[in-house]
Amino acid sequence: MKRAAPVLAIFLTTTGAVAGSGRHPGIAGKPGVTGAVQNPDGEWRVESSTTVGSCDAPIPGGLTIADRRISGASGARATSWGYVDESGQMIARFTGSGGRVVRLSGQLIGATGSGAWSSSTDLCGGVWRAMRD
Repeated sequence: MKRAAPVLAIFLTTTGAVAGSGRHPGIAGKPGVTGAVQNPDGEWRVESSTTVGSCDAPIPGGLTIADRRISGASGARATSWGYVDESGQMIARFTGSGGRVVRLSGQLIGATGSGAWSSSTDLCGGVWRAMRD
C-alpha cells in the first residue's frame, strides 16, 4: 500500500498539469483538437433553463451573429453584447428592464453550442444550448 500513494500522487499531478494547460477537447486552434464552429455567423436558436435560484432570465430565443459579434437578439426585451472567438468560445451579456443583467458563456461546435449563464442581479443561473438555423 505504500507504493500506491506515490503512484496516485504522480497521476493526480500529471492530470492536473494537463487540465491546467489550456487544452480543451473540441476547441479548434489548439494542438490536436478539432470541432469548433468554423464561421459562427448566421442565425442561432437558443434554449435556456434555470438550475440555480428561480428567475426568468432575459436570454433571447434567437441570436444573429455577424463578423463574430452578436448583432441582434430576438424573443427578449434586452440589449445584447457579445462575440465568438476563433476557437468557438462565446461570451455574451444581455441587459433587460430594470438593469437586470445576464452573462452567458460557452462553446459553439459545428451547428450546436452550449454553456452556462448567470445573473448576479437576480441571483440565479442555469444552462443554455443553441442550434444553428
